[in-house]
Amino acid sequence: MLLKKIFLFIFIGFFSMTSLAAHKEKDQAEILNVVDSFAVFADNSAFEYLGQLFTDKVTIDYTSAFGGEPTTTSNVNLMQQWAGLLPGFDLTRHAISNIKVNISGQQATVTSDITASHYLGDKGFWQISGSYRFDLVNVDGHWQISQLTLLAKSETGNRDVLAEAGKLAAQRLNQKLERKINY
Repeated sequence: MLLKKIFLFIFIGFFSMTSLAAHKEKDQAEILNVVDSFAVFADNSAFEYLGQLFTDKVTIDYTSAFGGEPTTTSNVNLMQQWAGLLPGFDLTRHAISNIKVNISGQQATVTSDITASHYLGDKGFWQISGSYRFDLVNVDGHWQISQLTLLAKSETGNRDVLAEAGKLAAQRLNQKLERKINY
């Protein structure tokens, strides 16, 4: 009888640990998907999807690159801001690498390297490199970004392309939206 109890205890413990490990692995996979999607959606002006990766209120800290103070805003306002800039480039490429995930209950922190390249015809090129810190929370079973911090380390090219891209963004976003496939 004692042997049966020990076996049952080990059996239940094994499956409980396996279930917890599988849940944590699923959380990590979803978090990695959020980080990967962040870059892909931003680079493809898919703001309707990009905005869903953020909590309703989000804090953005790009002070290491642009000065000022971190900004807390709605995910809708953030998408409007980014839609007023990113589509103006011929191409952007947010290359995220060396991703490290730390999950603690319903919160997670992700650190990564980032090299963001911005191309604008013969007007120029601007690239910034450094690291990202994503703070995420689990909202209704989905991981969302509540804070994004850029720690800039280096840059090349000319920041003037940012202003030029801003002038072209609305027109180019409309052109991209016209090519959108409706199914």
